[in-house]
Amino acid sequence: MCPKLSTDLPMDVTEVSALGRPLDLGMLYDRRNESLIPGWSSLFPNHDCYDRISWPQLKTHVKVLKDDSLQERCRAFEMSPMLRVSALCGLMELNGAAAFLNHPVQSRHQDRVTLHYKTTTRLDMISQRLLQEGAPASVINATTATHVIIAVFYGAQAFFVFDNKRISSEKNTEMENVIKKITTTLSARDVFSSLDENEKANTILYDCSLYSDVGDWKSPVSFDKAVEISGSLPTLLGSKGERAVPLKVWLYPLKKLDKSCVHAALSGVSETLMHQLENILEHLRKQIGMCQDMITDYDSLTVITWFPALTEKLQNFSEFLQDYMTDFQRKIAKIIQSKHINEEEREKNLQELISNCNQSPFSLENTRHWLEKKKTELAVLNECRAANITIVKSQEELQRVINDPLMSNVFCFTSSMEAEDSFLTVLKQHIELMKKSTLIISKRINLEDSLQPLKHVCTNEKVLSDLKVFIAAKETNEDPKRTKFIAASVPGDGYSEFSVQFYHEGRVVSRNLNLQRKTDLAQISQIKHNSVSLKINKKLNENIERYVMQYRASGDGIDNATWKQIIFDAKSVKETCVISDLKSSKQYQLRYSVIEQDCMSNFSKIINIKTAFLPIIAQPFVNKLNRSTLRLAWLKAESDEDCPVLRYMVEYKEAGLEGWSSVQTQGPECEYTLTVPHSTCFRVRVSAVYGEGDTSNK
Repeated sequence: MCPKLSTDLPMDVTEVSALGRPLDLGMLYDRRNESLIPGWSSLFPNHDCYDRISWPQLKTHVKVLKDDSLQERCRAFEMSPMLRVSALCGLMELNGAAAFLNHPVQSRHQDRVTLHYKTTTRLDMISQRLLQEGAPASVINATTATHVIIAVFYGAQAFFVFDNKRISSEKNTEMENVIKKITTTLSARDVFSSLDENEKANTILYDCSLYSDVGDWKSPVSFDKAVEISGSLPTLLGSKGERAVPLKVWLYPLKKLDKSCVHAALSGVSETLMHQLENILEHLRKQIGMCQDMITDYDSLTVITWFPALTEKLQNFSEFLQDYMTDFQRKIAKIIQSKHINEEEREKNLQELISNCNQSPFSLENTRHWLEKKKTELAVLNECRAANITIVKSQEELQRVINDPLMSNVFCFTSSMEAEDSFLTVLKQHIELMKKSTLIISKRINLEDSLQPLKHVCTNEKVLSDLKVFIAAKETNEDPKRTKFIAASVPGDGYSEFSVQFYHEGRVVSRNLNLQRKTDLAQISQIKHNSVSLKINKKLNENIERYVMQYRASGDGIDNATWKQIIFDAKSVKETCVISDLKSSKQYQLRYSVIEQDCMSNFSKIINIKTAFLPIIAQPFVNKLNRSTLRLAWLKAESDEDCPVLRYMVEYKEAGLEGWSSVQTQGPECEYTLTVPHSTCFRVRVSAVYGEGDTSNK
């Protein structure tokens, strides 16, 4: 539905495809056989230009159809089931682009690619004033029509059917890729310049059958001619779109224009009850309109097409509301028109009907909360798109992102829009049981959780506030090459509808990250040559379950090294968390976070440290025992109980030659007898080998 319709037309309108028929405002229409009523040019013959409202609707969509099935063809025209039967059974004449429905079925031995071009120009509507005035019952009763056209959507469509002239059962994906290039630009010059020699040769094998609402061409045409025609379509509509044709119309029930029947039906109902009934109907109509607005909102069209499940949920919700409203109206009419009950019983039945509605899943509170959640989901997607945050559109794509070897950390703003919606299931069950009931007042349907207040964990304000913090964290990201911020739908994780999840090296660390909470529970207490200790003040928060420590090398030309991560169980930590296996005399960056009640805090600010130097062993003493034997001795290297000296490495080489030879002592003794080939001069150096595998400076 068009964006303007939700606020400027009644809710109980019916959308019908024009299919090349000369439809116009005020024409009478019979929905029973999908036909115009002959002899009636307009129900409002005396209306002037002020009663005809027009809005520009300038949009163009070009796409390749998924397949050549009848379902896909009808889907392209957005046809209702009844209209499909009339069109496909030859009950109406199909002109212009609509003639594509009768295009010969694709042969199994023929490759086919179909391009669909659609552009819209304006929306014409009958004014609210004219609808409110209604129409005389004598006029309405004089026709067999069921509806009147109150809105017309203008534009044009064209279908380019490219068929391979050669007989082959193989699918030519190369041609499909060529046709897709037309969807990115309508400039013939740009299309031709983007084709390589193989693609140009392939296009010669195809003829094109053309079905269009504008222009007059004889099919088939060559590929080159088809590209030229596609580029000329916008100009064929005219500079002001004056040659546009009706694409779809909106129908309004004639009985709604007969004011007398409404007042007569409600003549015996109190003002209070009538007001309550009107409020319920108005609420249902507005909710249906809001669904259509969300689906067709221009600002959300891009993101909503990325998540078909969201569109489907909105459509299902709208259909359930429509079914419920129809049943509600039927029950009102049956109560009011009943001749077997008195005024008191009538009011009692109506009051019970209202009470059942207010306590059902379709109550104002329940449906409003559900729609607010969907509005929030769309707002999140639009905000992320505006902030250039990658929006992940499938679980497969999410796995690729979090398993990217170039990314150490991934922060993901998640929603549950792809998850199964239990509330929609409740609505569906309620509708099914409601339709089975033959009573005027159905017994209250007790579905599990259906009549209980829905739990709405996240409010719109809180979610958007969290998103604002998420976007700010992305913009101040200190490590853009190794840390990525994305948005995704993660179904069935058991957490709230919206949360920030944190992944490290492909594994989830937390499904509930609170970026607004910073932690300052630790400080550097000791730095050694191969480790650093952080002192934890557990008294500040005794509910902490785990500490998440991350570190990486920095400086000395190292740019954006991979973050390594250690998670400490709070129960095993007494006063300090020790990060070991570091290299001596190296610069490192540290940061930490805490996990409390399954909620992870944001990381602290990065702390820069440099590990301690390992001591340099003094020049060894050398005593030459004979021509080939050297006796070496040296001072003991510094060590501690955490990192003892295991042995020493003695390296030597003949002066003037390249390459060192080495031997190691059996233990930490500080002497060694070295046998060397006969030579006049040797160079010797000694280094300590520590328990952690590090060696001292030579």
